[in-house]
Amino acid sequence: MKKAMPVLTWMFFGLTVLYPVGVIVSAFVGCSFELFCVWGYTAIIALLWVTGMILDFACKNKTNTKAMQTVLPLTTLLSLVNAVFCMFISPKILVLVFVFISFVCSCCFTVKYGRPLALKLVALILAAVMTAPIGALSFFVLIFGNIGQDTVVRTLDSPNGKYYAQVIDSDQGALGGDTIVNVYQKSNVNLILFKIQKNPQQVYLGDWGEYEYMKIYWTDNNRLMINSVEYFIDQ
Repeated sequence: MKKAMPVLTWMFFGLTVLYPVGVIVSAFVGCSFELFCVWGYTAIIALLWVTGMILDFACKNKTNTKAMQTVLPLTTLLSLVNAVFCMFISPKILVLVFVFISFVCSCCFTVKYGRPLALKLVALILAAVMTAPIGALSFFVLIFGNIGQDTVVRTLDSPNGKYYAQVIDSDQGALGGDTIVNVYQKSNVNLILFKIQKNPQQVYLGDWGEYEYMKIYWTDNNRLMINSVEYFIDQ
């Protein structure tokens, strides 16, 4: 069990940076990074932290390693950054609970094992300063984050199967909404927790509810007909 904690520490760090780094790096190369299940992702991290707490107690404080000393303070700060990303993409109570558990556990480990002292103090002070605005932001997102909602109402594959078009009903509450048609490439990178795909090409933006009477079909592998107007797919 003593060897499990260093492994868990690197798992904490890797999973915590996975989403923020994935989103940022993918954006630079013109792709999107999407988790299959945000609450499941945050639940896995929280479960690992709780497991780490149990193992730490069972090992009677004998799991201290240099890796834990250096990585844990950084993980504490990154857990807050990860929380912001997760709350914006999935503003749900479960997600908030899981990221809160992870943050509290990471703070406990940082207080107990964090080294060097300067890094530990800086990490804890910054975490304390960031907690209030991030908490307020999370509350705001929970209350208002579900006002705008995009629903895929129709999907059409291109004749050669290389692309697929999605008709999206974008409901913006009191602000109204739009009918959007996006075209995606099917060449995605699908892993256990996430997928990476090229950013879609938005070929059409219409009135809210227009999808109910929209006439849309593929004329060939690179052309999409929408309400008698042909759109070329240039991805």
